[in-house]
Amino acid sequence: MLLALFLVDVAAGLYVFLPLVGRRNAGVKFYRLIFIVNVALLAAAAAAHLAAHATQLAIADGVLLALTAFVYAVLRYPKRMILRVPAVLLGIALMVLGVASWQAATRSSLAWSIAGAVTSIALLGSVNLAMLLGHWYLVVRGMPIDPLKRLTHATLIATIARVAVVIAALCVPEMFHAIALRQGIFFWMRAGWGLLGPLFLYPMVWGTVKIRSTMAATGILYVEVVAVIIGEVLAAYLATLAHAPV
Repeated sequence: MLLALFLVDVAAGLYVFLPLVGRRNAGVKFYRLIFIVNVALLAAAAAAHLAAHATQLAIADGVLLALTAFVYAVLRYPKRMILRVPAVLLGIALMVLGVASWQAATRSSLAWSIAGAVTSIALLGSVNLAMLLGHWYLVVRGMPIDPLKRLTHATLIATIARVAVVIAALCVPEMFHAIALRQGIFFWMRAGWGLLGPLFLYPMVWGTVKIRSTMAATGILYVEVVAVIIGEVLAAYLATLAHAPV
């Protein structure tokens, strides 16, 4: 369940943050790359849900996989409703699937599940999309730097929101003792890598992006992606114990 949750969150985040890139900036081939990655992520999530006997979630994964494939097929019609309507529905459905997967995996309340899923999707999606876009600058020379700037800021905002949700969860009576103290080694690794890491690396990423050193920015983003993944994997494990997004 935790593996499926992670895969769904990454897929949802990559898709939801695509508008910050812009099709005119990166080109349709970059969009197709993200769609192919999402198909692979959703297929793996469906397999993981089946292994966990979460049949309904596995069916939902399969339906969204098919919808992703359909949107991929009609990308050539950017101004027609045949693309716009399914594209919006896909974004909404991915967010709903993320919340449902979070609630099923952690058995949290709906409110905590929404807060945990949305902030996790935002953090994983923004940082992974920024890293992939950094590589794309090596493919498309002369591409505007604005999309990478927007994603860099989005990662900072997502990190701050994630920190706020974690602090709110730890304010629940006895939660700090149960998680931060009794599960100390896991929680403080989660906080150090997944929360402080992106905050510490933001000035470095932003500094390289401002001077359009995309290769250096991509290298730092590699480190940030690793830090965020470690943090979110540990966060999902802790959430199964706390039933809250810690």
